[in-house]
Amino acid sequence: MNASPLIKGKSLPLLINQPSGLNLEGTIEWLEDHRPLLDDLTHTAGVVLLRKLPIKTPGDFEVICKAIRPQLRKYTGGDSPRNSLTEFVYTSTEYASGLEVPLHNELSYAGWSPDRVFFGCLRPAAMGGETQVADGRAIYRRLDPTIRKNFEDKGITYLQYLRDQSVSGTGKSWQETFETNSRKEVESYLETSKMDFEWTALGLKTRAFHQAILKHSVTGERCWHNQADQWHRLIPSVKDSVGEEFTKSQSTPYFVTFGNHVVFGDESEINPNDLLKISAVSRSCEVLFPWQKGDVMIIDNVLAMHGRKPFTGLRQNVVAMA
Repeated sequence: MNASPLIKGKSLPLLINQPSGLNLEGTIEWLEDHRPLLDDLTHTAGVVLLRKLPIKTPGDFEVICKAIRPQLRKYTGGDSPRNSLTEFVYTSTEYASGLEVPLHNELSYAGWSPDRVFFGCLRPAAMGGETQVADGRAIYRRLDPTIRKNFEDKGITYLQYLRDQSVSGTGKSWQETFETNSRKEVESYLETSKMDFEWTALGLKTRAFHQAILKHSVTGERCWHNQADQWHRLIPSVKDSVGEEFTKSQSTPYFVTFGNHVVFGDESEINPNDLLKISAVSRSCEVLFPWQKGDVMIIDNVLAMHGRKPFTGLRQNVVAMA
């Protein structure tokens, strides 16, 4: 298998040159035969890119992903707006095209976080729309040691407030977030995930503790792995632009009912200025490239972060997780 950096001087993504001219069945067979090597390369680079794959539909993309990781999972517990296209394939985040989705690790705030995130390009945007990526190991190394130690020692707790579907408002309801109307199923998920929760007259409140820095299970490397800079109520986020939080004041009824927030694991507040510094370091590590039709990107969700740049024109990218 021929592999080389897509961009000279950048360690990710790693471009894989698979045989040309293969149909969908041939591509699936080739991917299955090279599954262990693809895993090894992803563990090294954090992000791997396959080009010119014969994917025309979300269904094609799903079978490609299953050839690499047979056990795909649903987007249960995720708060980003998406549409389900097949059993395991979704649209990429449906925020307005003029907004940027900052770097993050998928579902780092939820009861589970995928090992792999797959993106496929069925139609690139006319301009922009890159999925920027960044090495979580590099972010960890570049952070101010004092800031990093606070997060490493204390961990973080995500506070989430989800409305019931009967309550009008922006943002996803708990039914949409957990892809079920059953409170028992939601409670089972939350209890299994060791998340605290409380049902209210208007919806659901959850509290989830997570380590802010993870040690990779295969490589042993320490990686920055959280979304604290996007969940803090005093830091502007993409959610603000679509009205998911009407205000930054903790005392307002809307925030108390539906807003998100993040604190340290010991319940102490995180300094917003530290979060701005973290965002700046993350951005300094980002790498981006234009999508091409037929691209499939494989992301190790511990080693690497991803986001989305603003775009113009129709953009059809799909996502799956394992």
